[in-house]
Amino acid sequence: MKTSKNEQDYLKAIYSLRNENNESVSINAIAQKLSVSSPSATEMIKRLAKKELVIHKPYYGVLLTDLGTHEARFILKSHRVWESFLFEKVGYTMEEVHDEAENLEHASSPRLIESLYVLMGYPETDPHGSEIPTESFWLKNEVELTLDEAQVAQTYHVTAIEEKGQAFFEKLELSLPHLIKVIEKLEDNSIIIKEDRESSIVIPSFIQSSIHLMHIR
Repeated sequence: MKTSKNEQDYLKAIYSLRNENNESVSINAIAQKLSVSSPSATEMIKRLAKKELVIHKPYYGVLLTDLGTHEARFILKSHRVWESFLFEKVGYTMEEVHDEAENLEHASSPRLIESLYVLMGYPETDPHGSEIPTESFWLKNEVELTLDEAQVAQTYHVTAIEEKGQAFFEKLELSLPHLIKVIEKLEDNSIIIKEDRESSIVIPSFIQSSIHLMHIR
């Protein structure tokens, strides 16, 4: 769904104002966050509600829908990835990155942000220490599968690892991989992978279905 810069700013503001219980956010709080009047905020919330990005009940506040949360987290990721890139690769100072990222976040496609995210080595936080969302927002030409369905000689982005798989990597004292290449499938159904740090690992068959992948074709 295409959203304007103002709409994206509102979604990001609502997301940042939520608490751990995902309670509704008041119009006044949104207006104060964005330095706009309450009537202006109300009009924008009505527009977002028509697009099914928020739920607004008078006197009860505003909630993001699943779609609204998805959009907000993409803008958040875009902003924080740009801050990291500008700080680490371009030489911007901590004081300079925010305003520049504010402009760039609205002009960036999901493909560009995911490419920068990979280029930066999957940073966990931005220069200010804020967590960067890990989920991928580029869906075009992507195929979801688990490791047991993967093909030899193909490279995959690891999107999630269930508890059983996490325990396996922790037992070997290995960090969870982000990118893997399937090297070989053995007779006992084990799979040899090469992870993004260039070391090879044999993955037994019983945990392969717990490792979720995205194949970008």
